[in-house]
Amino acid sequence: MSLASDARAIARAGIRAVEPRFVVSRALARHGDRLEVAGTAFPLVGPHPLRVAALGKAASTMAEAVRARAAGRIRGIAIHPEGGRAAPGGFLDLEGGHPLPDARSRAAARALLAFLAEDVSAPVLFLISGGGSAVLEEPAPGVPFPALRATTRLLLGSTAPITAMNAIRRHLSAVKGGQLLRPLSGAPSVTLAISDVIGDTPEDIASGPTVPDPTTYRDARRAAERHAIWRALPPVVRRHLERGIRGELPETPKPGDPIFRGHRFRIIASNGHARRGAARAARARGYRVTLEERPVLGETAPAARRLARELLRAARAAGASGRRRALIWGGETTVRLGPHPGRGGRNQELVLAAAHPLRAAPGVLLLSVGTDGVDGPTDAAGGWVDGDSARRARALGLDLVRRLREHESYDTLRRLGTLWRIGPTGTNVTDLHVGLAAPVARRPGRQRG
Repeated sequence: MSLASDARAIARAGIRAVEPRFVVSRALARHGDRLEVAGTAFPLVGPHPLRVAALGKAASTMAEAVRARAAGRIRGIAIHPEGGRAAPGGFLDLEGGHPLPDARSRAAARALLAFLAEDVSAPVLFLISGGGSAVLEEPAPGVPFPALRATTRLLLGSTAPITAMNAIRRHLSAVKGGQLLRPLSGAPSVTLAISDVIGDTPEDIASGPTVPDPTTYRDARRAAERHAIWRALPPVVRRHLERGIRGELPETPKPGDPIFRGHRFRIIASNGHARRGAARAARARGYRVTLEERPVLGETAPAARRLARELLRAARAAGASGRRRALIWGGETTVRLGPHPGRGGRNQELVLAAAHPLRAAPGVLLLSVGTDGVDGPTDAAGGWVDGDSARRARALGLDLVRRLREHESYDTLRRLGTLWRIGPTGTNVTDLHVGLAAPVARRPGRQRG
Protein backbone atom coordinates (compact mmCIF):
# COMPACT_ATOMS: atom_id res chain seq x y z
CA MET A 1 0.00 0.00 0.00
CA SER A 2 1.22 3.51 -0.80
CA LEU A 3 1.18 6.51 1.51
CA ALA A 4 -1.47 8.10 -0.70
CA SER A 5 -3.81 5.10 -0.51
CA ASP A 6 -3.24 4.89 3.25
CA ALA A 7 -4.02 8.59 3.69
CA ARG A 8 -7.21 8.33 1.66
CA ALA A 9 -8.36 5.27 3.59
CA ILE A 10 -7.62 6.98 6.92
CA ALA A 11 -9.53 10.11 5.89
CA ARG A 12 -12.48 8.06 4.64
CA ALA A 13 -12.62 6.27 8.00
CA GLY A 14 -12.80 9.64 9.73
CA ILE A 15 -15.69 10.69 7.51
CA ARG A 16 -17.49 7.37 8.05
CA ALA A 17 -17.28 7.96 11.83
CA VAL A 18 -19.56 10.99 11.43
CA GLU A 19 -21.90 9.53 8.78
CA PRO A 20 -25.38 10.85 9.66
CA ARG A 21 -27.31 7.57 9.53
CA PHE A 22 -24.71 5.90 11.72
CA VAL A 23 -24.51 8.60 14.40
CA VAL A 24 -28.28 9.15 14.54
CA SER A 25 -29.02 5.42 14.78
CA ARG A 26 -26.50 5.13 17.60
CA ALA A 27 -28.35 7.88 19.52
CA LEU A 28 -31.75 6.14 19.27
CA ALA A 29 -33.11 3.24 21.29
CA ARG A 30 -36.35 1.45 20.35
CA HIS A 31 -38.28 -0.03 23.27
CA GLY A 32 -41.54 -1.52 22.11
CA ASP A 33 -43.91 1.27 21.20
CA ARG A 34 -41.61 4.11 22.10
CA LEU A 35 -38.38 5.61 20.84
CA GLU A 36 -35.94 6.90 23.45
CA VAL A 37 -33.63 9.77 22.56
CA ALA A 38 -31.34 11.47 25.08
CA GLY A 39 -33.49 10.25 27.96
CA THR A 40 -36.76 11.42 26.41
CA ALA A 41 -39.41 8.89 25.33
CA PHE A 42 -41.30 9.51 22.09
CA PRO A 43 -44.47 7.37 21.78
CA LEU A 44 -44.92 5.59 18.47
CA VAL A 45 -48.57 4.63 19.04
CA GLY A 46 -51.62 6.78 19.51
CA PRO A 47 -53.37 9.32 17.34
CA HIS A 48 -50.26 11.25 16.34
CA PRO A 49 -47.08 9.98 14.65
CA LEU A 50 -43.60 11.00 15.80
CA ARG A 51 -42.88 14.59 14.76
CA VAL A 52 -39.42 15.30 13.38
CA ALA A 53 -37.90 18.57 12.13
CA ALA A 54 -34.60 18.21 10.22
CA LEU A 55 -32.54 21.04 8.80
CA GLY A 56 -29.11 21.47 7.25
CA LYS A 57 -26.86 19.61 4.84
CA ALA A 58 -27.48 16.26 6.57
CA ALA A 59 -31.22 16.77 7.08
CA SER A 60 -32.45 13.99 4.81
CA THR A 61 -29.93 11.34 5.83
CA MET A 62 -30.53 12.06 9.52
CA ALA A 63 -34.27 11.82 8.86
CA GLU A 64 -33.81 8.45 7.12
CA ALA A 65 -32.19 6.99 10.25
CA VAL A 66 -35.05 8.10 12.48
CA ARG A 67 -37.66 6.83 10.04
CA ALA A 68 -36.01 3.41 9.97
CA ARG A 69 -36.09 3.14 13.77
CA ALA A 70 -39.65 4.45 13.99
CA ALA A 71 -40.84 1.88 11.43
CA GLY A 72 -42.62 4.57 9.45
CA ARG A 73 -44.65 5.98 12.37
CA ILE A 74 -43.34 9.42 11.63
CA ARG A 75 -44.35 12.79 10.25
CA GLY A 76 -41.76 15.40 9.57
CA ILE A 77 -40.22 18.17 7.56
CA ALA A 78 -36.70 18.18 6.12
CA ILE A 79 -35.03 21.38 4.90
CA HIS A 80 -31.74 21.14 3.01
CA PRO A 81 -29.67 23.05 0.44
CA GLU A 82 -30.47 22.82 -3.24
CA GLY A 83 -29.23 19.59 -4.79
CA GLY A 84 -29.18 17.79 -1.47
CA ARG A 85 -30.57 14.31 -0.90
CA ALA A 86 -34.38 14.15 -1.04
CA ALA A 87 -36.23 13.53 2.22
CA PRO A 88 -37.62 10.06 2.94
CA GLY A 89 -41.30 9.15 2.92
CA GLY A 90 -43.39 10.82 5.59
CA PHE A 91 -41.38 14.05 5.33
CA LEU A 92 -42.21 17.29 3.59
CA ASP A 93 -39.13 17.91 1.44
CA LEU A 94 -38.04 21.56 1.16
CA GLU A 95 -34.97 23.35 -0.19
CA GLY A 96 -33.45 26.55 1.16
CA GLY A 97 -30.74 28.86 -0.12
CA HIS A 98 -27.10 28.26 0.78
CA PRO A 99 -24.79 29.93 1.70
CA LEU A 100 -27.14 32.92 1.40
CA PRO A 101 -30.74 32.63 2.57
CA ASP A 102 -33.29 33.24 -0.16
CA ALA A 103 -37.05 33.20 -0.72
CA ARG A 104 -37.02 29.40 -0.36
CA SER A 105 -35.33 29.73 3.05
CA ARG A 106 -38.09 32.06 4.18
CA ALA A 107 -40.84 29.78 2.86
CA ALA A 108 -39.17 26.84 4.63
CA ALA A 109 -39.06 28.74 7.92
CA ARG A 110 -42.74 29.61 7.69
CA ALA A 111 -43.61 26.01 6.84
CA LEU A 112 -41.62 24.74 9.82
CA LEU A 113 -43.16 27.25 12.23
CA ALA A 114 -46.61 26.22 11.03
CA PHE A 115 -45.69 22.55 11.45
CA LEU A 116 -44.53 23.13 15.03
CA ALA A 117 -47.67 25.12 15.88
CA GLU A 118 -50.05 22.39 14.72
CA ASP A 119 -49.90 20.61 18.08
CA VAL A 120 -47.93 22.59 20.65
CA SER A 121 -48.20 19.83 23.25
CA ALA A 122 -46.74 17.02 21.11
CA PRO A 123 -43.00 16.29 21.50
CA VAL A 124 -40.64 17.08 18.64
CA LEU A 125 -37.29 15.62 17.63
CA PHE A 126 -35.03 18.20 15.97
CA LEU A 127 -32.18 17.03 13.70
CA ILE A 128 -29.73 19.86 13.05
CA SER A 129 -26.58 20.01 10.93
CA GLY A 130 -24.30 22.48 9.21
CA GLY A 131 -25.93 24.76 6.67
CA GLY A 132 -29.01 25.20 8.82
CA SER A 133 -28.35 28.92 9.27
CA ALA A 134 -29.01 29.64 5.60
CA VAL A 135 -31.65 27.11 4.57
CA LEU A 136 -34.03 28.29 7.29
CA GLU A 137 -34.63 32.01 7.79
CA GLU A 138 -37.37 34.40 8.83
CA PRO A 139 -36.31 37.96 9.67
CA ALA A 140 -37.18 39.52 13.00
CA PRO A 141 -40.11 41.98 12.87
CA GLY A 142 -38.95 45.25 11.34
CA VAL A 143 -36.00 43.74 9.44
CA PRO A 144 -36.63 43.55 5.68
CA PHE A 145 -35.56 40.28 4.14
CA PRO A 146 -33.29 41.96 1.52
CA ALA A 147 -31.44 43.75 4.35
CA LEU A 148 -30.97 40.49 6.24
CA ARG A 149 -29.66 38.79 3.09
CA ALA A 150 -27.29 41.70 2.39
CA THR A 151 -26.00 41.48 5.96
CA THR A 152 -25.36 37.75 5.57
CA ARG A 153 -23.44 38.39 2.35
CA LEU A 154 -21.36 41.04 4.12
CA LEU A 155 -20.61 38.73 7.04
CA LEU A 156 -19.56 35.86 4.79
CA GLY A 157 -17.10 38.14 3.00
CA SER A 158 -15.64 39.57 6.22
CA THR A 159 -12.94 38.35 8.59
CA ALA A 160 -15.50 37.82 11.37
CA PRO A 161 -15.34 34.35 12.97
CA ILE A 162 -18.49 32.26 13.19
CA THR A 163 -19.13 33.34 16.79
CA ALA A 164 -19.23 37.01 15.79
CA MET A 165 -21.27 36.31 12.67
CA ASN A 166 -23.89 34.40 14.61
CA ALA A 167 -24.15 36.99 17.39
CA ILE A 168 -25.34 39.36 14.66
CA ARG A 169 -27.47 36.89 12.70
CA ARG A 170 -29.33 35.65 15.78
CA HIS A 171 -30.47 39.21 16.55
CA LEU A 172 -31.88 39.74 13.07
CA SER A 173 -33.86 36.51 12.97
CA ALA A 174 -37.14 35.15 14.27
CA VAL A 175 -35.98 31.50 14.22
CA LYS A 176 -32.36 31.55 15.37
CA GLY A 177 -31.05 31.68 18.94
CA GLY A 178 -33.61 29.37 20.57
CA GLN A 179 -36.63 30.94 18.94
CA LEU A 180 -37.67 27.79 17.12
CA LEU A 181 -38.94 26.46 20.46
CA ARG A 182 -41.37 29.34 21.04
CA PRO A 183 -44.33 27.59 19.34
CA LEU A 184 -43.94 24.49 21.53
CA SER A 185 -44.96 26.09 24.84
CA GLY A 186 -42.54 23.91 26.78
CA ALA A 187 -43.52 20.57 25.20
CA PRO A 188 -40.82 17.88 25.50
CA SER A 189 -38.27 18.08 22.69
CA VAL A 190 -34.79 16.85 21.83
CA THR A 191 -32.15 18.16 19.44
CA LEU A 192 -29.57 15.83 17.90
CA ALA A 193 -26.87 17.95 16.27
CA ILE A 194 -23.94 17.36 13.94
CA SER A 195 -21.44 20.12 14.71
CA ASP A 196 -19.75 21.99 11.87
CA VAL A 197 -18.19 24.65 14.11
CA ILE A 198 -14.86 24.75 15.91
CA GLY A 199 -15.39 24.29 19.64
CA ASP A 200 -18.82 22.68 19.15
CA THR A 201 -20.66 25.61 20.78
CA PRO A 202 -24.38 24.73 20.55
CA GLU A 203 -25.45 28.31 19.84
CA ASP A 204 -23.26 28.37 16.72
CA ILE A 205 -24.46 25.11 15.13
CA ALA A 206 -26.98 26.39 12.55
CA SER A 207 -27.09 29.59 14.69
CA GLY A 208 -28.60 27.65 17.60
CA PRO A 209 -32.32 27.57 16.73
CA THR A 210 -33.19 25.35 19.71
CA VAL A 211 -30.70 26.47 22.38
CA PRO A 212 -30.30 29.61 24.51
CA ASP A 213 -28.49 32.59 23.01
CA PRO A 214 -25.75 33.80 25.39
CA THR A 215 -25.23 37.01 23.38
CA THR A 216 -27.11 40.31 23.37
CA TYR A 217 -27.89 43.13 20.95
CA ARG A 218 -24.94 44.98 22.44
CA ASP A 219 -22.69 41.99 21.73
CA ALA A 220 -23.92 42.00 18.14
CA ARG A 221 -22.98 45.64 17.68
CA ARG A 222 -19.59 45.14 19.31
CA ALA A 223 -18.90 42.21 16.99
CA ALA A 224 -19.73 44.34 13.95
CA GLU A 225 -17.50 47.16 15.18
CA ARG A 226 -14.64 44.85 16.10
CA HIS A 227 -14.53 43.43 12.59
CA ALA A 228 -14.97 46.80 10.88
CA ILE A 229 -18.36 46.13 9.29
CA TRP A 230 -20.70 48.24 11.46
CA ARG A 231 -20.81 51.16 9.01
CA ALA A 232 -21.24 48.78 6.08
CA LEU A 233 -24.40 47.21 7.53
CA PRO A 234 -27.69 48.30 5.96
CA PRO A 235 -29.06 51.33 7.89
CA VAL A 236 -32.22 49.46 8.82
CA VAL A 237 -30.10 46.72 10.41
CA ARG A 238 -28.07 49.22 12.43
CA ARG A 239 -31.31 50.87 13.63
CA HIS A 240 -32.72 47.47 14.61
CA LEU A 241 -29.65 46.59 16.70
CA GLU A 242 -29.64 50.05 18.32
CA ARG A 243 -33.32 49.69 19.26
CA GLY A 244 -32.49 46.34 20.85
CA ILE A 245 -29.64 47.87 22.84
CA ARG A 246 -32.06 50.53 24.15
CA GLY A 247 -34.45 47.81 25.29
CA GLU A 248 -37.14 48.65 22.75
CA LEU A 249 -37.08 45.12 21.30
CA PRO A 250 -37.28 41.76 23.08
CA GLU A 251 -34.03 39.85 23.48
CA THR A 252 -33.48 36.36 22.13
CA PRO A 253 -34.21 33.62 24.72
CA LYS A 254 -31.46 33.32 27.31
CA PRO A 255 -30.34 30.47 29.60
CA GLY A 256 -33.05 29.84 32.15
CA ASP A 257 -35.89 30.85 29.86
CA PRO A 258 -38.94 28.59 30.47
CA ILE A 259 -39.11 27.57 26.80
CA PHE A 260 -36.02 25.38 27.34
CA ARG A 261 -37.45 23.57 30.37
CA GLY A 262 -38.50 20.44 28.48
CA HIS A 263 -35.69 20.46 25.93
CA ARG A 264 -32.54 18.35 25.68
CA PHE A 265 -29.63 18.98 23.33
CA ARG A 266 -26.95 16.49 22.31
CA ILE A 267 -24.06 16.71 19.84
CA ILE A 268 -23.77 13.32 18.16
CA ALA A 269 -20.96 14.06 15.66
CA SER A 270 -18.15 16.59 15.46
CA ASN A 271 -14.66 17.08 14.08
CA GLY A 272 -13.33 15.34 17.17
CA HIS A 273 -15.32 12.21 16.29
CA ALA A 274 -13.90 12.32 12.76
CA ARG A 275 -10.33 12.74 14.01
CA ARG A 276 -10.69 9.82 16.40
CA GLY A 277 -12.17 7.66 13.63
CA ALA A 278 -9.21 8.51 11.41
CA ALA A 279 -6.78 7.78 14.25
CA ARG A 280 -8.27 4.31 14.78
CA ALA A 281 -7.85 3.53 11.10
CA ALA A 282 -4.24 4.74 11.12
CA ARG A 283 -3.39 2.56 14.11
CA ALA A 284 -5.02 -0.42 12.41
CA ARG A 285 -2.63 0.14 9.50
CA GLY A 286 0.40 0.09 11.76
CA TYR A 287 1.03 3.81 12.24
CA ARG A 288 2.05 5.39 15.49
CA VAL A 289 -0.54 8.17 15.78
CA THR A 290 -0.36 11.72 17.10
CA LEU A 291 -3.90 13.04 17.47
CA GLU A 292 -3.81 16.83 17.62
CA GLU A 293 -6.59 18.33 19.75
CA ARG A 294 -5.79 21.95 18.92
CA PRO A 295 -7.79 23.01 15.85
CA VAL A 296 -6.04 24.19 12.70
CA LEU A 297 -7.23 27.78 12.25
CA GLY A 298 -6.15 31.06 10.71
CA GLU A 299 -4.91 31.81 7.24
CA THR A 300 -4.34 28.76 5.09
CA ALA A 301 -0.75 29.28 3.92
CA PRO A 302 0.80 29.85 7.38
CA ALA A 303 -1.23 26.91 8.73
CA ALA A 304 0.13 24.73 5.92
CA ARG A 305 3.72 25.65 6.74
CA ARG A 306 3.13 24.77 10.41
CA LEU A 307 1.68 21.37 9.51
CA ALA A 308 4.61 20.74 7.17
CA ARG A 309 7.09 21.48 9.96
CA GLU A 310 5.30 19.08 12.29
CA LEU A 311 5.24 16.42 9.59
CA LEU A 312 8.98 16.81 8.95
CA ARG A 313 9.64 16.32 12.67
CA ALA A 314 7.51 13.18 12.53
CA ALA A 315 9.55 11.99 9.54
CA ARG A 316 12.77 12.34 11.53
CA ALA A 317 11.19 10.39 14.40
CA ALA A 318 10.04 7.70 11.95
CA GLY A 319 13.56 7.43 10.58
CA ALA A 320 15.04 7.11 14.07
CA SER A 321 12.53 4.54 15.31
CA GLY A 322 11.87 2.64 12.10
CA ARG A 323 8.11 2.98 12.66
CA ARG A 324 5.63 4.84 10.47
CA ARG A 325 3.99 7.93 11.94
CA ALA A 326 0.55 9.48 11.36
CA LEU A 327 -0.50 12.96 12.40
CA ILE A 328 -4.23 13.74 12.50
CA TRP A 329 -5.50 17.31 12.65
CA GLY A 330 -8.83 19.04 12.14
CA GLY A 331 -10.08 22.57 11.76
CA GLU A 332 -11.03 25.22 9.26
CA THR A 333 -8.62 27.70 7.74
CA THR A 334 -9.30 30.91 5.82
CA VAL A 335 -8.13 31.86 2.33
CA ARG A 336 -7.79 35.58 1.63
CA LEU A 337 -8.62 35.87 -2.05
CA GLY A 338 -7.09 38.44 -4.38
CA PRO A 339 -9.06 40.39 -6.98
CA HIS A 340 -8.97 37.67 -9.66
CA PRO A 341 -8.68 34.30 -7.91
CA GLY A 342 -8.44 31.02 -9.73
CA ARG A 343 -10.33 27.88 -8.80
CA GLY A 344 -9.79 25.93 -5.62
CA GLY A 345 -10.73 25.54 -1.97
CA ARG A 346 -9.05 25.90 1.38
CA ASN A 347 -8.09 22.19 1.57
CA GLN A 348 -6.56 22.21 -1.90
CA GLU A 349 -4.72 25.43 -1.12
CA LEU A 350 -3.46 24.06 2.20
CA VAL A 351 -1.71 21.06 0.68
CA LEU A 352 -0.37 23.09 -2.23
CA ALA A 353 1.13 25.58 0.23
CA ALA A 354 2.86 22.63 1.97
CA ALA A 355 4.49 21.33 -1.22
CA HIS A 356 7.53 23.64 -1.05
CA PRO A 357 8.27 23.10 2.69
CA LEU A 358 8.04 19.33 2.11
CA ARG A 359 10.22 19.38 -1.04
CA ALA A 360 12.85 16.66 -1.31
CA ALA A 361 11.68 15.03 1.94
CA PRO A 362 11.21 11.34 1.07
CA GLY A 363 8.50 9.29 2.72
CA VAL A 364 6.11 12.09 3.67
CA LEU A 365 2.60 12.97 2.52
CA LEU A 366 0.00 15.54 3.58
CA LEU A 367 -3.70 15.17 2.69
CA SER A 368 -6.48 17.65 3.47
CA VAL A 369 -10.19 17.06 2.88
CA GLY A 370 -13.51 18.78 3.53
CA THR A 371 -15.65 16.25 5.37
CA ASP A 372 -18.69 17.27 3.34
CA GLY A 373 -16.91 16.13 0.19
CA VAL A 374 -16.93 19.62 -1.31
CA ASP A 375 -13.97 22.01 -1.11
CA GLY A 376 -14.87 25.53 -2.13
CA PRO A 377 -16.76 26.01 -5.43
CA THR A 378 -15.26 22.84 -6.95
CA ASP A 379 -16.12 19.17 -7.46
CA ALA A 380 -13.13 18.10 -5.35
CA ALA A 381 -13.06 17.33 -1.64
CA GLY A 382 -9.37 18.25 -1.30
CA GLY A 383 -6.07 16.72 -2.30
CA TRP A 384 -2.58 15.76 -1.21
CA VAL A 385 1.13 16.44 -1.81
CA ASP A 386 4.28 14.55 -0.98
CA GLY A 387 8.00 15.21 -0.89
CA ASP A 388 8.25 14.88 -4.66
CA SER A 389 5.35 17.21 -5.59
CA ALA A 390 7.48 20.34 -5.94
CA ARG A 391 9.91 18.58 -8.29
CA ARG A 392 7.08 17.19 -10.41
CA ALA A 393 5.47 20.61 -10.57
CA ARG A 394 8.69 22.08 -11.96
CA ALA A 395 8.89 19.28 -14.51
CA LEU A 396 5.37 20.16 -15.66
CA GLY A 397 6.27 23.85 -15.94
CA LEU A 398 4.09 24.80 -12.96
CA ASP A 399 5.24 27.80 -10.93
CA LEU A 400 3.95 26.96 -7.44
CA VAL A 401 4.64 30.43 -6.02
CA ARG A 402 2.59 32.12 -8.72
CA ARG A 403 -0.15 29.52 -8.59
CA LEU A 404 -0.51 29.93 -4.84
CA ARG A 405 -0.60 33.70 -5.21
CA GLU A 406 -3.36 33.36 -7.82
CA HIS A 407 -5.18 30.62 -5.86
CA GLU A 408 -4.94 28.12 -8.72
CA SER A 409 -4.85 25.06 -6.47
CA TYR A 410 -7.50 23.00 -8.29
CA ASP A 411 -5.81 22.90 -11.70
CA THR A 412 -2.36 22.48 -10.14
CA LEU A 413 -3.34 19.42 -8.11
CA ARG A 414 -5.28 18.04 -11.06
CA ARG A 415 -2.18 18.19 -13.24
CA LEU A 416 -0.11 16.62 -10.46
CA GLY A 417 -2.68 13.82 -10.23
CA THR A 418 -3.30 14.46 -6.54
CA LEU A 419 -6.76 16.06 -6.61
CA TRP A 420 -9.26 14.04 -4.56
CA ARG A 421 -12.91 13.76 -5.57
CA ILE A 422 -15.23 11.75 -3.34
CA GLY A 423 -18.59 13.44 -3.95
CA PRO A 424 -20.94 14.92 -1.31
CA THR A 425 -20.83 12.88 1.89
CA GLY A 426 -24.08 14.10 3.45
CA THR A 427 -22.29 15.35 6.54
CA ASN A 428 -20.02 18.23 7.53
CA VAL A 429 -17.76 18.54 10.56
CA THR A 430 -15.23 20.98 9.02
CA ASP A 431 -11.90 19.71 7.63
CA LEU A 432 -9.65 16.74 8.26
CA HIS A 433 -5.87 16.77 7.69
CA VAL A 434 -3.77 13.59 7.57
CA GLY A 435 0.02 13.65 7.60
CA LEU A 436 1.97 10.41 7.08
CA ALA A 437 5.68 9.71 7.45
CA ALA A 438 7.44 6.43 6.66
CA PRO A 439 11.03 5.42 7.45
CA VAL A 440 13.22 5.68 4.37
CA ALA A 441 16.30 3.55 3.94
CA ARG A 442 19.39 5.69 3.65
CA ARG A 443 21.45 5.37 0.54
CA PRO A 444 24.85 3.90 1.30
CA GLY A 445 27.54 6.55 1.18
CA ARG A 446 30.79 6.23 -0.79
CA GLN A 447 33.45 4.44 1.18
CA ARG A 448 36.71 6.15 1.70
CA GLY A 449 39.89 4.22 1.38
